[in-house]
This record gives sequence, structure tokens and C-alpha cells, in this order.
Amino acid sequence: MEKRQKAFQFLFVVFLVLLTSHESKLIANTINQSVKNFGKKTYQASNQNWSVDAGPNGFMYFANHKGLLEFDGINWKLYKLPNETIIRSVLVATDSLIYTSGYRELGFWKPDVNGQLTYHSLNSLAEKYFTQNEEFWNISTLGSTVYFHSFTRIFAYKNDSIVPFSVPGFTNTMNRVGNKMLIAVKNRGIFSIEGGTSVPIATGSFFMDKVVSFLLPYKKNQLLIGTMSSGIFIWDGKQIYEWNRKWSDYFKKNEVNRAYWNNQQQLIVGTILDGISIFDEEGEFIAKYNTFNGLQNNTILGIVVDKFDNIWLSLDSGIDFISNDSNYGFQIETIPGIGAVYDAAIFENKIYFGTNQGLFSRDLYNNNGDYLLVPGTQGQIWDCHVFDNHLFAGHNEGIFMIKNGVSQLISQQAGGFSIRQDPLQNNYLIESTYTSMPKLKKVKGTYVQDGLIKGFFDLIRYIEIDHLGNIWASHMHRGIYKLQLNDSRDSVINKIYYGEQSVFKKDHSVHVFKVENRIVFTSEELLYTYDDLNDSIIPYLFLNDKLGDFARSHRIIEAPDHHYWFVCKEKIGLFVIYNNTVSLIKSYPRSLFSDNQLIDDFENILPLTITKAIVCLENGIAQLDAAISDSISEIRNFTPHLRELKLTSRNGDINLLPANKNTAFVKFNYHNIRVRYSFPLYTHNPIYFQSFMKGLDQNWSEKSNDPQFVFDRLPAGEYELLVKAVDQWGIESQVDRLLITVAPPWYLTNYARVGYSVMFLAIIFGFRDWGIKQTRKKERLQLEKREKELIRLRNEKLRTEVKHKSKELANSTMAIIKKNEFLLEIKKIVADQKEQLGTRYPDKYFNHIISKIDKNITSHDDWQLFETNFERAHEQFLTKIKEINPQLTPGDLRLCAYLRMNLYSKEIAPLLGISVRGVENHRYKLRKKLHLSPEENITDYILKL
Repeated sequence: MEKRQKAFQFLFVVFLVLLTSHESKLIANTINQSVKNFGKKTYQASNQNWSVDAGPNGFMYFANHKGLLEFDGINWKLYKLPNETIIRSVLVATDSLIYTSGYRELGFWKPDVNGQLTYHSLNSLAEKYFTQNEEFWNISTLGSTVYFHSFTRIFAYKNDSIVPFSVPGFTNTMNRVGNKMLIAVKNRGIFSIEGGTSVPIATGSFFMDKVVSFLLPYKKNQLLIGTMSSGIFIWDGKQIYEWNRKWSDYFKKNEVNRAYWNNQQQLIVGTILDGISIFDEEGEFIAKYNTFNGLQNNTILGIVVDKFDNIWLSLDSGIDFISNDSNYGFQIETIPGIGAVYDAAIFENKIYFGTNQGLFSRDLYNNNGDYLLVPGTQGQIWDCHVFDNHLFAGHNEGIFMIKNGVSQLISQQAGGFSIRQDPLQNNYLIESTYTSMPKLKKVKGTYVQDGLIKGFFDLIRYIEIDHLGNIWASHMHRGIYKLQLNDSRDSVINKIYYGEQSVFKKDHSVHVFKVENRIVFTSEELLYTYDDLNDSIIPYLFLNDKLGDFARSHRIIEAPDHHYWFVCKEKIGLFVIYNNTVSLIKSYPRSLFSDNQLIDDFENILPLTITKAIVCLENGIAQLDAAISDSISEIRNFTPHLRELKLTSRNGDINLLPANKNTAFVKFNYHNIRVRYSFPLYTHNPIYFQSFMKGLDQNWSEKSNDPQFVFDRLPAGEYELLVKAVDQWGIESQVDRLLITVAPPWYLTNYARVGYSVMFLAIIFGFRDWGIKQTRKKERLQLEKREKELIRLRNEKLRTEVKHKSKELANSTMAIIKKNEFLLEIKKIVADQKEQLGTRYPDKYFNHIISKIDKNITSHDDWQLFETNFERAHEQFLTKIKEINPQLTPGDLRLCAYLRMNLYSKEIAPLLGISVRGVENHRYKLRKKLHLSPEENITDYILKL
């Protein structure tokens, strides 16, 4: 353990030397990770961008050849001038006021209620002063006055009026320095615009044949003067002398075009031929950015620094962003051509990488050098380990020892994975391989193989040796072995396997490491440890409790001074573990390496100091410094800003709502909602966005790079849309809240509900009235039915009665007929007897009998009986016939009654006591009295009455 600590101390010293002597080179080697390029395909405008400025709200604006470019951190938008001319300069006065100028054009932009910029031209005030090809290249403000600079004049805008100022010659540049507006006049010098005139500040022969490219304030009220091809100078109020003389040739050669002081008082110098260079206030070089390390183009037309001290460059071709990421604590270096990096080591002033293509090295102090393959080591390298001033490389074909840049194969046991010193034999190392565990013995200052440990052959990934000399070996895929060796340490005398039937409850993903000289097992669920007192494996409750999520680690790497790196599936973290304290120094989400990932199941970290380390990646390395805090935590202070709220109907109609409010009222026919957000927190690392619609969603949405969210066919109701930004570290921004009210469809509005209520009441009352009517109708029908039934019964009764009476009438009539016929027959017999007897038959007897017979034939009682029965059968008939002809005699009425009964003349004759001929004569007379025509049948007529 003591030698291991010495090895770490050696690495620590080496790395400190590296950082102290070559810090700038290290930055330069990885700086391209901080540069982000935006080409015209991205921002959809012209290549050339003449000027750049940053808004207080973080929005960036660019004077593009085609118009004004706006970038809100997520989205680009091009605003063209109404006359579609070029824009040369842009100046952001406030978040809601942006000035631009160009070819024969001055004006400003203001956002409307939807956040879209609208242009207000000042040409109506200034155009009368324009020369034929007036072109404005710079804009500056002093107090409430805005100054527009062309090569031959200055235009001052204030209180909605423009005043032109003549200048004493061709002016190259203009800038506010302190409380003065300065201009540089070719071959003349520096002038101040005061009271409408140009006042000389610094003039003389120095300025002959020099083109001034920038004017900036310098310390102690001095002026920094940059020239195109003559260098950079300081004017102290009396004399002019050169600034940063050792870089003078560089400035002259590459043509200085722009300069800008950042927030750390570092001067950013932009050139025409070689990008930008950064210097401190005294002129000491800090960094350089050109096409060799990330820029798209070397011609710098504009420079500005945003509030995060990120650098924005407007280029002759494109836009570049340089992130101020020096405090992020990690840098990724892509190393092409060497393969996937499985392990790393620093040895003999070289850095070594063990990859799937071999062992590569590079001089530790030559960051621009190439990585070279160590001869004879091509193939898979699994492990690199520095011990006792030797570098051991576990290779697919065996174990290599590296010394003075030369490799030596010291063991042919294929697949060296893990090498450890035997604590019971200090001059021996034990290595795990594909099949066995060879022993390496130190002989005369070097190491040679001294046999294999007998009695055990298996594929072992990691080994650790406890203080009792037991070897703990974790299989590549299946379980843990505890191996007890004999006294000579060359044979296994006892072997115990811990797998699915052990405390682990599994036989896979279990590995062994050491923490504070104690055996620790990882299972990707919990940590376990060896209890030597009870000779058992138990959960490591102390670490499990203190490590939190890192208790699920599957890899542990020891660093100096009680520090340990833990590797999980989701993140890696550095802890300090000492006595009874466990402290997290810093954790890194593995999403940081999404573009260049750690090798799954073969993650490896090379600790350099207690906080610095190199992480092995699939195509390079990452340099970590856990001592550096995360400036990106600035995200906590920011809130996504709603930029667009678009509503769409079913047929595709679009309605834009103001995006400057925290509430939105949405008509139901426009309930397809799309929201778009901005988030001007600039970094080269990705930022993700999530939404949560209260009242609709159950959880936050999946992370998205695009802060645009769509909600189709949102039901009527009230919702609250929450939107937040999340970085790779899991740090969240403030939450933006938007209250959305989706109105119900017209058929669910309050008015509709009132209408429905009225309709419902109308239906109820209508149904009630209908029910009442139906009930009454039913009752009426039932009454009518009963009445009809009564009438039917009554009629049936009447018919029965009539039938009965008619029968009685017929019977009585037949009786009368029979009686009269009998009497008439007797009368005839008596008459015949009288005729035969003559006088012998006395007249008085004959007349008496005839009189009696006649009296019975015309009996009043018979008529009364007949009339009574007739009236019952034929109600009101005699009354009706009398009404027709009151002159009818009783004999006529009797004949009508007999005709009503449809009796024949021969049947009527006995009733009347006359002959059939007499009946016919009587019928004839009756026809006349009834005024019947010859065609009418008297019987039919009477039957119809």
C-alpha cells in the first residue's frame, strides 16, 4: 500500500508540472470543444455577418447581408428591411429597441405584442442629407443621442430629429470612449464630436498612412488604438507608444480589424487573416481561435461578449460562438486513429493509452504531437498499470512490460486484466487473465513470470488480495471466488464460490474492489463487504447509506488521499472516504459523454490528483477536475421565455396570441396549441426542455432539445403549462407558467346551457301538456268507447226491442189478418147462406150477424193494439207522415202503417176489411195526397221515412 501511495504521489507531482508548464497548450488542444459554428444553412440567411451585439435579455442580433438576424438561444429569425437592402451595423439599446444601419438606411426595430420585430425607418428624417452612396458602418450611443457613422459624416439622432455632422476627412471608425464620442480620421488622427463640431484629440504624423480599425478605453484613462497593418498602440494623453511589442509582427501580418474588452478585462483582437487572439490587460497571450481549432472563417467582422462572457463572432462566412467554459470542470478530447481507449497511464514523461488497437503514447509536454503505437503492442489492451517504476500492459496476447519506450512480453498468458502486489510476498505481482493467474517476480530490478498459481483456472476480470492473503477473484461474467493459497503462495488449497445461492442472490454483474483497504463487492444494486471475523460476505450498510445512488456502482477506482471514483450506469462520482465520513466531491452525469461515451462494462478512470482524472472514452479521453464548480449552474437563475403561442383550427386556420402574457384564452375551434420558448443561456453543452400540462399530463415530458411543445385537441377546461430547462447535470431552471383556458364549444357554453335549460323546460312542459292531452284524449276515447258501447248496447237493446216489437207487431198483425180473414170468410158463408135461403133466413138475423162481423173486422181495439205495437217498432213514423200531410185520414194512416210494414195489398185488404181492389184504390188516393210522381213507388217512399 505504501508503494501504491508513492506511485500516486509521483503521478500527482508529474501532473502538477504538466498543468503549471503547459496550461495554455492543454487549453489549446481541447479548445475546439468550446466552439460552436452556425452556418447559413442553420440561420437561413447570407454568409456575411457585418456586426453583432447582445441584448440585456440574452438575445443575440447580427447585421447580416440580407437583414437583421435574431437568435434567442434556440431559434433563428431573419428580419428583412422593407427595401431589402444590406445591414452593416447593429446596436442593442434595450430589449425592445434595436438600432440598425446600412446602405442609405437608418432605423430601429421594436417588438410587437407577439414579440416579432417591426422596423421603423428614420429615412424620412435623414434621407435629405444622404449623398449618392451613403453607407453607415457603425452605431454608438452617448447619453440619449444615437450616432450613425459613415465614412464621410456622422448623423446624430435625438428627440425624433436627425442632425448631420461633417468630419475633417475620411473616417475609418467611431466608438464611445468614456464620455466622448471618438472618430478616427485617415491621415489626421483621433477627433471628438462635441457641440456639433469635431475637436482634435490626438493628431500628428503618426497617423499618416495608418488605417485605424478600433478605438477602446485603456487603464488610467488612456486610449487603445488599433491599426489595420501597423500594430496596436496606447495614447496616454501626451504621446503614443506601442502596446504588446512582441506581438506587433503578428498584428501587422494578419490585419487587425476589431477588438473588444471582455468582463475579465481581457482584450479580444479580431483579424482579417487569422481569427482572434486573446490577451490580458498587460498583453500576455491567453488563447487563439482560428480555423485550425474550430472557427469557420478567419475574417472577423464583429466581436461581442454576452453576459456570460461567451464570445460571439460575426464572420465573413458564418457566425461562431466560443463558450466561456473554463469552469465546467471537464474537457473532452477526441483522438482519432487510435481506437477505443480502455485504460491510460502516465509513465516516463509520456501519456499512454491502452486501446483496442494497441498501446499508444505521446510526449507529455508536446500537446501537438501525434500518438504513436508502441512497437509490438498492436492488438487489444485491457489494462495499464504503473508499479515500481514499471508500466505493465495487459494485452490480448499476454503481459507487456514497458521501460524506456520499449515493450517486452514477460508473460504469454493471454488477456491480462488486473494486476496486484501480493502483500505476503512484496517482490511478487499477481495478474488475472483469460484462463489463469500468473505470478510476476522481481529479479534484478525487472519482472519475469515465475509460474502460475496452481489449482485454479478461470476467466477473471478483477482481483483483490485481503490482509489475510486471500485472493478475491471476480469472474468476467459469473460470480466471485475466494481463493486461499498455500504457504508458498503458488497453489490454491481452498476455493469458495459466491453466486446465485450466496448473499448476492445473483451470479452476474458482481465484482470486487478495495475501499480503505477493505474488500468491497459491487452488484449494481448494493455494496457488500467481507466480514473476516465471521468469514462471511455481508451488505456494507455504512457505505450503502452514505453513497446514496452510488451504492449501485459497478466500478470503483482508487485515487490519492482517500479519494475514490465510483462508476454507475447513469453517472460517475468522486468521493472522499476517511474514517467514518463519506463526502461527495462532485458527480458527472454520463450524458456529458453522449457524443463520445465511456465503454460499457469497461469504464476506466486514471486518477491524476485527488480531484483530477482522465476518463477513457470510445474515441478519446475526458479530463475531469472535480475541484472546479459548475458555472453552468447559472441555469438555476433563468426561466424559459414564451416566444410564440400559435393556435390552429381543424381546417388549418392559424391564430397567434400575444406571447408577452402569462394567460391565454383559447376558443374551442382553435384548441390545437403550439408553444415555442427561448432560453438564451449559451453554452456548448446541450440543454434539454420539459413540459408539464397540469390538468392533462401525469408527469413531466421526456427531455427534448427543442423547446417547442404541441397539444392537439385540448379538451375544454383550465390548464397550467409548466416549462423548464434541464442541463446534463440534472440542474433545472426556473419554471415558466402559462395559464390556458380552453373555452367550451358553442354547444357547451353558458348561453347554450341556458338555451338547453329553456328547451328542457319547454320539452318538460310540452311533454306535460302532451301527456295531459294524451291522458284527456285517452279518457275521451275511453268515454267515447264507453258511450259507444252504451249506445251499441242501447241500440242493440232497441234493436232487440224493435225486433221484439216488430215480432209482436207482426204477430198481432197476422192475428188480426187471420181473424179478419176468418170473419170475412164467415161473412161470405153467411152471405152465401142468405142468398141460398133467401127469406127463410130472416134479415134481422142476417144483418145482426153481418153487423157483428163488420164490427169485429174494423174493431177499434184491434187498431189500438196494432197502433201501440206499431209505434214501438216504428217510433215517430205516424207523426212524421202527419207532418208531411196533415190532411191524411185515419184510414190513410192505417194504410201507411201497413205499407211501412211492407205488407202486400192482399195482406192489407183483410186488415182494412176491404177487397184487394179497394186497397189499390186506397193506395192510389194516398199517392196523390203524398204528391208522389208516377215513377215513385209509394212503398219505397214510406220505407225511407
